[in-house]
Amino acid sequence: MKPFTLAIAGHLALGLALPVAALAWGRQGHETIGNIAAALIQGTNAEKQVQNLLKADETLATAAEWPDCAKGFMYCQREPTEEMKEFATNNPHHHAYHYADLPFQLSAYQRASIGASSDDVVSILGDAVLTLQGKPAVDPSHKLTKREALFVIAHMTGDIHQPLHVGAPYVSGSDRFVVPANDKEAKAEFTQGGNLLCHGSKNVHSYWDDDLVAQAMRAAKVKTSADFSQALVPQAQKLKADAGPVDAWPTAWATESLHLASAEIAPLVVTAKRPSGPDRSPCQPSAANAKTEVWDVQLPPNYAAQGAATAADQLTKAGARLAYVLKAIWP
Repeated sequence: MKPFTLAIAGHLALGLALPVAALAWGRQGHETIGNIAAALIQGTNAEKQVQNLLKADETLATAAEWPDCAKGFMYCQREPTEEMKEFATNNPHHHAYHYADLPFQLSAYQRASIGASSDDVVSILGDAVLTLQGKPAVDPSHKLTKREALFVIAHMTGDIHQPLHVGAPYVSGSDRFVVPANDKEAKAEFTQGGNLLCHGSKNVHSYWDDDLVAQAMRAAKVKTSADFSQALVPQAQKLKADAGPVDAWPTAWATESLHLASAEIAPLVVTAKRPSGPDRSPCQPSAANAKTEVWDVQLPPNYAAQGAATAADQLTKAGARLAYVLKAIWP
């Protein structure tokens, strides 16, 4: 099995296994990122060009949710639009655009690594940038309109800053985190990006997507994504743009998230491997007819508080970097 096949198969299977499929950062996180970027491009040519691509009732916050909604009803609780359906038809591997599944112990993102692919989050971000620059995509199978490219950048810039969307835990038969030696080992040890790591009834991936964002919002004493973004904008304004060509920035972001994934996953302790819960609820108590297995894990003390602070930092970076990407595309 090729690395890209493993990555796509693993997360496509996820859609059949979870009651509410994991969306990096969830709706509030993506809206926060879009709102931060919108604040940082006010009065620029980038703002004008974004507005030219968006409809009257759309914003960068809604654009940042669009690629998740294109995956189907269960992801946004509403039917995809005709435009979303056309995007999905033209990009049959679009589910894989949201992540890479590199073993979190690796030191840098590389295309040849297990869990990386020509359809992963790094690759699609690069091609979306090229599309908005009026240049051909590196991978011709990435068929994006300019509107779709904007949606991809708005969303995937958020996804790539969620550490478990780049660095994935693989667990050996002795219940230890390992770097698979080959694709066969990777398939047997794959946790679907942490979706099959269970902390109680919650999987670790969605714990990062939702719980830590909610805790970060409570710490900021806000209740809405709009208010949360306003609280984060001052820090976002202090961040600088990456160096080099803009279509190469995602590779650096992925390496940064890989290092963060290592810091966040390595302290977890795998306590047991067991049959999964019922269909769509894998972390619930084991079901008699379970088709998959999950790994129960123990979190270290203060993990939630530290993770919430990290989540806020990553949302801030993602919002600032989204703004910088847009301003680099449209100076």
